[in-house]
Amino acid sequence: MRSLEEYRDLIDRAEATAVAHPFLYKVQLSLLAALGIGYVLALAVLGIGGALFVVGLLLAAKSLALIKLALLPLAFAYFLARALWFKLPPPQGRRVTAVELPALFAEIEQVRRAVKAKPVHVVLITPDFNAAVVQVPRLGLLGLPKRYLVIGLPLLACLPPYQVRAVLAHELGHLAQNHAYFSNWIYRIRETWYRILEGMPAYRKSFSGLLTRFFDWYAPYFNAYSFVLARANEYQADRESARVTSREDAGDALVAVYAKSEYIESRFWGEFYGRAEKQPEPPQQPFSEYITALRATPAQHSAAALAAVLKRETGLHDTHPSLRDRLNALSAVPNIPLPFQLSAAHVLLKDKRLELMHEFNQVWRESISGPWKERHAFLQETADKLAQFTARAAKRRLTEGEHWDYACATETLKGGRAALPLLDALLARAPGHAAAYYARGRILLEDNQERGVDDVERAMQLDESARESGSQLLYTYFYSRNQLARCDKYRHILSQVARERQLANMERATLKRKDVLEPYAIAAAGLTSWMAALVQQPGLKRAWLARRQVAHLAAVPAYVLIVEFGRFEWVSDAMLNAVAASLPGDVSCLVLHGATHPAASRRVKRVAGSLIFSR
Repeated sequence: MRSLEEYRDLIDRAEATAVAHPFLYKVQLSLLAALGIGYVLALAVLGIGGALFVVGLLLAAKSLALIKLALLPLAFAYFLARALWFKLPPPQGRRVTAVELPALFAEIEQVRRAVKAKPVHVVLITPDFNAAVVQVPRLGLLGLPKRYLVIGLPLLACLPPYQVRAVLAHELGHLAQNHAYFSNWIYRIRETWYRILEGMPAYRKSFSGLLTRFFDWYAPYFNAYSFVLARANEYQADRESARVTSREDAGDALVAVYAKSEYIESRFWGEFYGRAEKQPEPPQQPFSEYITALRATPAQHSAAALAAVLKRETGLHDTHPSLRDRLNALSAVPNIPLPFQLSAAHVLLKDKRLELMHEFNQVWRESISGPWKERHAFLQETADKLAQFTARAAKRRLTEGEHWDYACATETLKGGRAALPLLDALLARAPGHAAAYYARGRILLEDNQERGVDDVERAMQLDESARESGSQLLYTYFYSRNQLARCDKYRHILSQVARERQLANMERATLKRKDVLEPYAIAAAGLTSWMAALVQQPGLKRAWLARRQVAHLAAVPAYVLIVEFGRFEWVSDAMLNAVAASLPGDVSCLVLHGATHPAASRRVKRVAGSLIFSR
């Protein structure tokens, strides 16, 4: 698939077939799925057959040199088998039972019977404003899924009972017997392909003719065709929701979920964490404050959030259709969410509601305590800097570095618009300042001013490290405006960057004989953080450091660190991982134990000045 527009056209054609000829569509999708799985199985059989053939030659010729030829096809066959027999992690949450919450489970069972859905095995309560059905296959492609119903406590606390019933009907509708088996089978095949594509780069050189060309053709087609099924299931689940409740209740539940989610993202989090500027400690009951804010959302904020959501069109990034399209399919009116007194949490959780609220308050406070304190310290430091820069700017001309810090501090505390004049002045005096171009472009794009595109492009030209973040920013900007033709350039750059990073990680994971080593060339001030990290490692006696020449991401220095522990001390992988984790976060360093890698140790030690630590 060459472009997003071609991908969208393929989805549109598949969707037209699904609407006009649903049986034909399912036949086409089934054949496409069978083609992919058949191809993978055929390659796996060929891999095993090739390995057995080479082993036969080995036994006949009695030559150990042939054993290497058997390893490659055998390893490839093993890789494909693992892809077909994958295991997905289960969703996370507070597991509840019917003994704890009989009213909730009675409601779930009543809705499940109404939509004729398969039973769920586990019910989880989470702190998210969301609900979902998650099926985790226990036998990989063969299925046997374990079904989880995930319900957010904020959803229960912020919607009335009849709207929560509509939400449950939608989610359990995905397990309805009339489409669950086929959809789940397609889902497992989609997951298989994602895993194969993730693991394939290591084999591209050896199997480029067999895999790369087929995958490059097949994956977009299968993804597009199965995407249509996934989106159709959302509409079907909406219809189940309306059938079990009513068209009005189903529509109001959709509006409430979309509008409140928009309010959370666009307004609540900014105001919540903005309090860290004045408060050194997080709130005592952050989750309760979150629930209260959602329940008491001002009408004007709800109206603004709903208006913003209704402007969005159905896109390619999510199988969920837009709110506008879902309401149109239900013939429902977008009503602004109204305040109410009795929530579903009061009815379905009863006394357990307060206990769950207490649990989530504790978990939230513990999780945000550290980041909150760091944010408070940062904002206080930024406020002091801003006051100093403001005073200096009134008396004398700031240096280029001070001018940049002044603009950054202004944006942090006063917002992007307040920083724009400072960035304009900085770029007038320093037209090669890549970071200033990027910051100004980002602020303009956030303000829906397309002239920010030129600034981001200029930053990407001036600074290679800005290519990835700049491409992501511009891709998101054009995609949100449905300008898919302008997305492809940045999608291509992001693919290149991801591929380059993957190759760089593979290159830096081992030290080969042909790798060239040289002095580490780190200034004394920069080496201090390395020394501070190494001195904290118990049992570490000495360490040698060298820089290695790399072909991929050469702008990011790659190092090799040889460590030596006590003579009789057993060194585990966990100890080496601890050393690597303690090093400065912006470095790429391979940590090796000298005793288990003697050849690499000798090479690094021969580099002039490589000894950096001796206890």
